[in-house]
Amino acid sequence: MLDDTSDPQRVPPHDNWLDLQTAREQLMEHIARFLTTSSGQNAWDEHNVPPVLSLKVSAGLGKTRTALECIAKHGHEFLKRGHILFYVPTLDLAVEAEKTFRELNSDHPSFVLRGRSALNPGTATAMCARSDVAKEIAKNVSSVTRALCREETRGGKIVEAACAKGCPYLAQEAITKPHVVFLAHSYLNSKPPLSCPVALRIIDEKFWKEMINIETLPHDDWMFTPDHLKDEALKECYIDTQETVSAALRDKKPVHLALRDKEITAKSLRDLATAERLAMPVLELDPGLPENLVRLQIASFDHAKANSIKVRSLVFNLLARTIGRGGTERLSLAKPTEQSGNRALIKVHQLDEIPVDAPILLLDADLDETIVSRFCANAKFERLLTRPKAHVIQVSDQTLAYSTLKGEEHKERRDDIVRIIKREVERARKKDVLVVAPKAVLHKLYEDNGETFNDRSTQPQMLHGATVRWFGPRLLGVNTYSDFATIILVGRLQLPVVALEDQLRALFGDSDMPLSFTDGERLMASKTSLLRADDTRVDVKVRSHPDPRGAALLRQSREAQSEQAIARLRLLSTDTPKRVLVLSNVPLPGLPVNDWLKFDAVVQDKSDAQVSKKYQKLERAIDRANGPVLRGIRLSPSGLTKDAKDVFPSFESAKEFRKKLPSEVVLQWVESIAADRGLSATSMLLSKSMRGGHKTHAVVFTTSEGAQQLSQHLWPEFDKHTVSEERPVIRNDETAVLEPLS
Repeated sequence: MLDDTSDPQRVPPHDNWLDLQTAREQLMEHIARFLTTSSGQNAWDEHNVPPVLSLKVSAGLGKTRTALECIAKHGHEFLKRGHILFYVPTLDLAVEAEKTFRELNSDHPSFVLRGRSALNPGTATAMCARSDVAKEIAKNVSSVTRALCREETRGGKIVEAACAKGCPYLAQEAITKPHVVFLAHSYLNSKPPLSCPVALRIIDEKFWKEMINIETLPHDDWMFTPDHLKDEALKECYIDTQETVSAALRDKKPVHLALRDKEITAKSLRDLATAERLAMPVLELDPGLPENLVRLQIASFDHAKANSIKVRSLVFNLLARTIGRGGTERLSLAKPTEQSGNRALIKVHQLDEIPVDAPILLLDADLDETIVSRFCANAKFERLLTRPKAHVIQVSDQTLAYSTLKGEEHKERRDDIVRIIKREVERARKKDVLVVAPKAVLHKLYEDNGETFNDRSTQPQMLHGATVRWFGPRLLGVNTYSDFATIILVGRLQLPVVALEDQLRALFGDSDMPLSFTDGERLMASKTSLLRADDTRVDVKVRSHPDPRGAALLRQSREAQSEQAIARLRLLSTDTPKRVLVLSNVPLPGLPVNDWLKFDAVVQDKSDAQVSKKYQKLERAIDRANGPVLRGIRLSPSGLTKDAKDVFPSFESAKEFRKKLPSEVVLQWVESIAADRGLSATSMLLSKSMRGGHKTHAVVFTTSEGAQQLSQHLWPEFDKHTVSEERPVIRNDETAVLEPLS
């Protein structure tokens, strides 16, 4: 390439890259050792907590299969005590993992745990015949099973719904023999229908988002005293608490200090929570109710009132628990938005904890120690990272966020993206190309092409010859694209700041270290570095969050999503390096970049130098020098003025062009321009015999055999015409920039 003439400071590689074989061997060793050392222990308490091993493993190293192989070999001791739960992001991945486990010919029994609305593979119908009703009542009953399916009365009698007999969903709970159970991450924040105890948990890929639960309360349901508060003292306490909390949240001041100043105590807050709990309406259901009465009960139940009472109770309980210590930042006031019906909201940012009843193995390419430590304070961390085999081209000057692509005014930029896609499809020469972008961007690209993009389809969709997918959890763990030759990332997935800070409050809102928040919901410019393929680093700026924990969360949803998408091409085990085009300037920590280029350069399939104004000026000069046939050009200011008068009409204009441009760079540019035009180029040194004369750099567009003769013909005023030994003859019949795949 013609860029990067600077010499950035050489630093150690991004990580201690391991070769592929070593990394896989160490992965097997770490997992096997963890299983064998923790399998003999089964008495866990607050003084003897289960061990946690967290492995940050390059995507494509084979972490899932390795874990399955280790379970097949070392899982028997765990299965003497209970289930081994293997969590993956989605049900589809659970099915795939269980299939892989069976193919290992293990003696251990296994099954996939399916939710109520999941399809029964034997019948292609929902696992629960009343899954729609179950979903509707889930937030307002303590147990869906007892409300709809099966319940034991006080007299010991079992009451069942008609559909309970032979129900495939309930049959899962009846399994008492320990199994290796494959299930989706969504079961991490709910109790799975399993009667057998848990002996081991393995969580594959990032899980923490499933643990966040944000409850909202319309501010007008908070502003006014609830009718069910009859006690005058409790009413007065409610008013004082409501006004104090609202003012503190509005003014962004510590709530617990404001409550103390008003002499509101933990006891009074608990009393308010109790009053709310006692006023909670009850959805009266039992498995024996006829379906029409069930529907009538649900329709007549005041769901909004129940939610308001529940959230107020959560608020008071949270404040009661934290007023005596450092307070909490897991409470916030949200401005009215269209999504909230233009109502301000009180938010309670809750976090479910991972059960600590069994050893835990965490496997994740994007594992973040700060986040994992929030759930598992005793976690041990290991990193097994392998350098990806790829030629990476990344945009240096644009984020290509959706805001810069939507609207008719940005149609030209979308056309540029299409130009890149079409070129890469052609370059791949019948090998597949994957395009990954936010859903909104794909909708616009399809719309421009007169097509409709279906963001709910499970079937591959094509655009200009490339397969398209969108950023998101459904890309995690997918091996469908391992044989693809090229991937193009358009933009990046970045959460709105409000959503990011919701996560921050939920995870770290009770931390001893106060949280820092953005000013006006705007990320700040932050210094970071980009890793080059030669293990040098380039200093760059990126938008980040002012709180280090917020910055870590941002990387998990922005950088990590991009790296996970790229990893679908399985860059570790490929024989031929694959092509990766990142059309966003956000540096990706685990991806060394070969070509760090401006967007216009990527669009035109050129280098930054080739799209610069000076380079293009030199192109015009060469194209017009010495008439219609390109024959030669001198590179000194005076020579440029004489050989290309139409482009450099004065000595001053030529001098300004050469300012901060070393002769070596200009010679390189001329050779590149010649190569693009299929011309040979020979570098010459011209000088006069007079003592003290300096040498003038020139280039003639011919081979070395005729170079001296042509140079003498073009510039007879010089006495010596010498082929430069520093710059060899360039024989190039096509552009040298971004060559096609072989």
